[in-house]
Amino acid sequence: MNDGLLGILRLAFVVLQNLGFAVVVGVLLSDRWLARRTSPWQTGVSRKLVTALRIASLGVLISSAFAFWIHCAFMGDTTLLEAGPAVRSMLLETDFGHAWSVGEGLMLCVVVLSFMQTGRPVRLSLAVWLALAGVALARSHEGHPVDAGLFSLPVWVDWIHLLAISAWVGLVLVTTYIVVPRFLEAPKAEHVNSAAFIQSLSDAATFALIVLFATGAYNGWRGINSADNLLGSAYGQTLLLKLALVLVAAALGGHNRFFEMPRLLASLKNASSASPVRHLKRFAAVLHIESLVLAGVLVAAAVLVSSPLPGTS
Repeated sequence: MNDGLLGILRLAFVVLQNLGFAVVVGVLLSDRWLARRTSPWQTGVSRKLVTALRIASLGVLISSAFAFWIHCAFMGDTTLLEAGPAVRSMLLETDFGHAWSVGEGLMLCVVVLSFMQTGRPVRLSLAVWLALAGVALARSHEGHPVDAGLFSLPVWVDWIHLLAISAWVGLVLVTTYIVVPRFLEAPKAEHVNSAAFIQSLSDAATFALIVLFATGAYNGWRGINSADNLLGSAYGQTLLLKLALVLVAAALGGHNRFFEMPRLLASLKNASSASPVRHLKRFAAVLHIESLVLAGVLVAAAVLVSSPLPGTS
């Protein structure tokens, strides 16, 4: 297997890791908001969310392991089958290996906790949140920010950036593919709860986007340093692509917030109004496009993590 194919495979596993982590964050937030009102319908949605939590957390654990194994094979200049000694050396002798071990151990805790859940609203959520925060912090110590030192300001900014983008992407994905389809089947008694969920989704996504831009600006300034590096390096060009995709996704989210959402919320809250299905489908269609754009953001983020900073290669 040549290095080019191995590199693509590693990138794919990093994207899957990012995707799974975002879904876990989105599931936890979504389930918390839906649990404001207990009902048979809400319990049914929660069962779907628990299933997604288990699949996504397992996906993060497995894809992280494969990405790490391929990384060790690259570092040891060996094949995958012969990378065992390189893996052992990386785990025992490098800060990267130590950070990865901590993150993988905490992710294993998330997997175990996910299988301790029932079909009711996600329990033990505080423990899961703490473990996820640790996973995110470990990942920030695996990337470029750690060059400034352990627990340095760039590491903490990158940590907040990772949590913000995971919240935004995860909420869009979970809402688009799990929650909204169940809204279409919800009885009229659930319309108020549905409206509260959509409002919470919009508020949380807006806050996450503000944090994402602030932390992204800091990370970009620190990594690029000059306009020449921004335009003349692969890292800078990928960063620009990521920014463009974020802006497109933000525009789609803004369209939903200011144009589709007011009509949808009005139809959900007004018992005498016509069925909200038409408004919900329009809202969901925009969300669907936004989710595809955000998938591109995750790919760009994975490329950035795997690429050297300008002037360091």
